[in-house]
Amino acid sequence: MKPARETAKPAIDRLSTFIAAGAWASIVGGAALVISFLLEWLVVPYEKLGAAAADLTASYLTASSLRLLSTVLFLWALLALYNRQSIAAGTFGLWGFIVAFFGTALLVGNVWAEVFVWPTLARIAPNLVTGQVAAPHLTTGITLSAPLFGIGIVLFGLATLKTGVYPRWAAGLLIVSIPVTMFLPPTEGTFSESIGQIMVGSAFMILGWHALRVAPTRS
Repeated sequence: MKPARETAKPAIDRLSTFIAAGAWASIVGGAALVISFLLEWLVVPYEKLGAAAADLTASYLTASSLRLLSTVLFLWALLALYNRQSIAAGTFGLWGFIVAFFGTALLVGNVWAEVFVWPTLARIAPNLVTGQVAAPHLTTGITLSAPLFGIGIVLFGLATLKTGVYPRWAAGLLIVSIPVTMFLPPTEGTFSESIGQIMVGSAFMILGWHALRVAPTRS
C-alpha cells in the first residue's frame, strides 16, 4: 500500500488579502457618502424644522449613520489604494498617505458625534446645535480634524496624480473636491454643503473600482 502523499497548500497572506479587499471598502464607502449627502440635501428637513429638530429625525439618523460607515471604510480604503502605488508614490506619497489616514481617523470622531452626540444635544441643549451658545471644545475638535483630513486627501490625491497608477482624472476629482467642500457655504441641507462631499465619495468609488484591476506594487 502506497503512503498517502501530503499535498502542500500555499500559504495565505491574510494581511495582504485584507488590505487588497480595501478596494471594495473604497467603493462601498464612497457610495455611502454620496447617498448620505443626497439625503442631507434632499430629504433631511432642515428648512422645515431647523437644525436642532432635524437632528432628531429618522432621515438625519440614516444620513449620519451612512457618513460614519463611509468614514470608517475610508481608513481601510486608503490602505488598499496606497498599497497599489506605494513604490511609485515615493516619500511624498507615503507622507500624503500618513496625513490622509490620521486625518480620516480624527474625522471618524466628528462623524461619530453626529450620530450619537448631536441628537442628544438637540434634545437637552438645542442652542449648542444651532450655534447660539459657544462650544469651544467642540469647535477646537472640528477645527483640528476637518482641515487635517482635507490636507491629507489633497496630498494623497497629488501623489496619486503624479504616479499615474490610477486614472489622473479621478485623482483630480479627489483633489478638487476638498476646496469645493471648504470654500462653499456649509449651510446644512443645501447643495453647497453636499456637492464637495459627493465629489469625495465619487472619487473613492472610482479609485476603488480601478484598484480592483491594479496589482499591488512589490519591492
